Formats: sequence, structure tokens, C-alpha cells
Amino acid sequence: MSQLLDALYQPHTQLMLRLVLGGLLLLAGVSKLTDRTAFRQAVSEYEVLPRHLERPFAALLPWLETTLGVLLLLGLGTAVAASLAAPLFLSFGLAIGVNLRRGRHIDCHCFGSVQSERIGWPALLRSGAPLLAALVVALGASRFGALEAALFGTGDGLPPMGEVIPVVFLAAVVFDLLILLPEALALQERFARAHARRSTGARTNGHRAQAPVVDARRWT
Repeated sequence: MSQLLDALYQPHTQLMLRLVLGGLLLLAGVSKLTDRTAFRQAVSEYEVLPRHLERPFAALLPWLETTLGVLLLLGLGTAVAASLAAPLFLSFGLAIGVNLRRGRHIDCHCFGSVQSERIGWPALLRSGAPLLAALVVALGASRFGALEAALFGTGDGLPPMGEVIPVVFLAAVVFDLLILLPEALALQERFARAHARRSTGARTNGHRAQAPVVDARRWT
């Protein structure tokens, strides 16, 4: 257990988690800002907030996500930004869990129109990963690859800056998996439902197309 904790607090791991979290938050915030009306409808669809709080929440959340995402990507105020991101991810998980308990499998709306996925247990489990990552980054808050290290000259004892590049590449791969894999699964599910509807329609039309059998003996 101690070895796992040591690995999580290594500068390279901290940098990768910070970049992935920043990318997720920035994408979520910008995608919601591009279609505010749809996001307000999504907040209302979840039915977890009082009606009078839905509009202010829908107006403020995208800006908060965007701001925290930029801060994490740049490495400015990392501990504070990650600490604020943690309750956000927790609230997302709670909203998904409440609707699953109600038996409702609505669209996640996690990344606005960028990603289409109905909530389910996989989405609930995935919502816990960013929460844990935010807590780890908030507690570790390494200055490796962070802009504040360059601005304030606090990079002593950190790995060489040349090692930032492979970590950035790895973070991009993880980010793509988190975004594209759920979308691929949702697309596969939509194709399966469409195929099932076509098959059902074909069988129904086939039965209707069969001409009634007339017994000629009845007319002789």
C-alpha cells in the first residue's frame, strides 16, 4: 500500500493526473458553454436540484469547470484547483447514483454534445476515477511541469524538464481513452438497438406480406 501511495505522489504521476483532470474539466466546461440551453435542460432533466437553483447552477458550472481546467493544465494554484474539482466530481457521481436508484437511464451530458452516453453503472464507476485523481493531486500538488515553478523559481529538486514530454504524451493517450471509449460503447449500443429494430420490422413486414391461404374446396 505504501508503494502505491509513493507511486501516486511521484512528480511524473502527479503531472499526468493533473493534465488529464485539466483536460477533462476544460472540455466539459467549453462544451457546455457552446450550448447553454441544452445544458440547462440537462440540469433540469437530472431532477436533483431545487427548481430555483437549476438556472444559477447551469450558468456557473461551465465557467467553474473551464477555469479549474485551465489552472490545472497550466499548473497554477494546483492544490486549490484540485481541491475545488474534487467536490465537483463527487456531485456528478451523486447525481448519477440518484437517478440510477430511481431507475432512470438518462443521457449523461458529462461533456455536453461532445459525448453521448446514457448513465449506468459503468458511468457511475468512471465518475469515481476523476474524484480520486483530484484528491491525489490536491494532496501531492507537484510543481513538476507546472508554470508556477517557472514563474516563482521553485523547480529545485524536480526531474529535468525534458521528461515532461513523454508524460504529456501519456496523459493525452489516457485522456483520449476516457473520452473516446465511452462514446464508442454508446455508438455500439445505438447500432445494436437500430439493428434490433430493423430485424423486428422486417419480421413484422414479412408476416403482413404473406397472402391468406384460401381453401379451394370450400368453393367447389
